[in-house]
This record gives sequence, structure tokens and C-alpha cells, in this order.
Amino acid sequence: MSTLVSATPAVVVRSARRYRWRRRLAAGLTYLGLAGALVFFLGPFFWIVTTSLKGDSDFFAFPPVWIPSHPSLAHYVGLFTRASGLRYFLNSLTISSMSMVAALVVSLPTAYAIARWRFGGGLLGTFLLVLRMLPAIALIIPVYLMYKQLGLTNSYLGLVMLYTVVYIPFAVWLLVGFLRDFPVEIEEAAMIDGCSRVGALLRVVVPIIAPGLAVVALFSFIATWNEFLFAVVLTGIETKTMMVLVTTYTSGGTDMFYGEASASVVLGVLPAFVVAFLLQRYLVKGLALGGTKG
Repeated sequence: MSTLVSATPAVVVRSARRYRWRRRLAAGLTYLGLAGALVFFLGPFFWIVTTSLKGDSDFFAFPPVWIPSHPSLAHYVGLFTRASGLRYFLNSLTISSMSMVAALVVSLPTAYAIARWRFGGGLLGTFLLVLRMLPAIALIIPVYLMYKQLGLTNSYLGLVMLYTVVYIPFAVWLLVGFLRDFPVEIEEAAMIDGCSRVGALLRVVVPIIAPGLAVVALFSFIATWNEFLFAVVLTGIETKTMMVLVTTYTSGGTDMFYGEASASVVLGVLPAFVVAFLLQRYLVKGLALGGTKG
């Protein structure tokens, strides 16, 4: 009996050591995997950023030059002066911002009608989400023919209307989840105190579902900024976007401006990346809550 009692603490100590060792091993493997994922996903972007700052002699240097010794913004200046990059950038910024505002203005009352009065039946929200899965390539020909007849090609209005219609289904589906979870009694109390239904929606409901609205705004902005197919078919010289400019450098040709090409990619990615990074807290929270409610 005394032998068993004396042996028990030693067994407990060995078990605790094995447990700590396993936890440290698991943590080390986790950090190693995260580091590998960061290198895999951010490595190409880091290379593009450094390439946009290199001189012409560093592009084909061997061994490769990862970090230029004399970084320069000359390629960005050349992009703006020689390729009218500033016009493309402002076009993307204008169209994306207008689409974001239009998506919020249209999706909020639509989602409110579905959530409060079950407008369209209980399956309308799911049907809208299914519409979002329709590939864009299936729409490009009829949309182009229709826009050609209406004179909406090469115009901000045409692109904003199209992007709003395309991205509304996901926005409505997301906001319906937030609105269904919001207690109706709070709205009724606000209306008893003198608010109209619209006033209760704007003053009471909107501040509470702000994470969902932030997700809709981010999704609309980023998706519009990164869209290429409609932009390349429906735009002209005055309305082409940054994604179209990027492809002019990466689609081949005899004269390759590697510095300007890299600078165009950086400018094409950076705004959406910065917006998503700054508001990632709302993005994660909104997607998690909106996808599980209702």
C-alpha cells in the first residue's frame, strides 16, 4: 500500500509533463502552419510590392533581388502619367462607392419587408441567395445587348445599376437574419412613443444591426472593386476600372512594363485590402451572426 501511494505522485508528474509537452508541440505546429500560410498567401503580394519599387536593372537580376537597395516610386509616377492610371483609379473608387451606397439603400427596406411581413413567402430569402450563385458569364451577352439598346454602355449609371442588382441578393439574405432576430417589441415601443415605422427603423433598428450593414457595405465595395468581366465588356475609355488596367499589363505583348504592371496590381488590391483590414471586426461578426440567425 505504501509503495502504491509513493508511486502515485511520480505518475502524476510524468502525466503532467507529457501533457505540457503535447500542448507545446501542438502550439508549435499551429504557429508553424500559420507561418507557412502567411508566407504562401502574402509572399506573392510582397514580391509584387517590392517589384513595383525596383529599378529596371533589378527585374532580371540573379540571384533575385527581394528588397531593392534604392526603392523608387518612379513606376507609380509612370503609371499615372503614361497610362492614365489616376483616371482608372478614380473610376473604380467612384463606381465602388456608388454601388455600396445603392446596395445599402435597396437591401435594407427589402430585407425589412421580408423579415417583418414575410413578403414573398418564407422561401424568398433563399431564392435570392440562389440567384447569387448564377455565374456572371451567363449574363454578359444579354446584359450587353440590353445595355447597347438603352445606351448604358460606357457609363457610371449602367455599371452601378448592374452591380447593385447582382450583389443585392446576398445583402438582403444577410440583413434578413439580423432583422428577424431583432425584437419586434422594441420597434412597437418606439412607435408608441411617437416614432413612425420608418423612424423606428432608422433610429432604433439600424444602430443595433450596424455590423450587418457594415458587412453589406464591405462586400459591395470589395466585390465591385474586384469585378472584371462586366467592367471590361461594358466600359469605354472614360469608365474603365483598375482591374481592366491591370490586365493590359499582364495579358502579354512585346513591350512589358514590369514596374508599372506591379504598381497597377498594388493599386488594384490595396484599397479593398485596407478597407477590409480596418473593418475586419465588423466583417467577421456580421458574417457569423447574419449567417446563423433567422
